Amino acid sequence: MPGLDHQGWPVDVRRRSVCRDDMAFMSKPIGPVIITVCTSCREAGVERADAPGRRLFESITAAAGDGIVVRPTQCLSVCKRVCTVSLSAEGGYTFLFGDLDPDRDAPAIVAMAAACGAADHGFVPWKERPEPLKRGIIARVPPPNWSPDDGGAPA
Repeated sequence: MPGLDHQGWPVDVRRRSVCRDDMAFMSKPIGPVIITVCTSCREAGVERADAPGRRLFESITAAAGDGIVVRPTQCLSVCKRVCTVSLSAEGGYTFLFGDLDPDRDAPAIVAMAAACGAADHGFVPWKERPEPLKRGIIARVPPPNWSPDDGGAPA
């Protein structure tokens, strides 16, 4: 039976060995970074076929290179933030961005995906993100394998 940490959560010995604050080992995300694009994102009165989310998906697909997977989804449930994408990879942070421009932000999104793939735990600090992704952040979700005692992001 595992013990409890200072917050009362069960201590997982395997996780604990990977997630200590003073650890020298940092892990990169496993596999490709996945860009998921909401293709139904649109403003009121715009037909689904003309949705800016569909245009954003096509732009990102055209700009993406090796090591990046682009996939559509019908909804990311962030309808007030038209043109929304998530960036995720196994073992890496998941980022959710909205208010993107389908005609100009695809290169920045692909650059961010590449940075996530190269960063420890997929974490890209705000100051290192492409300019269009310094705004529009909706969520930053840590990976299951990153859970230091203080809850801080990788340094």
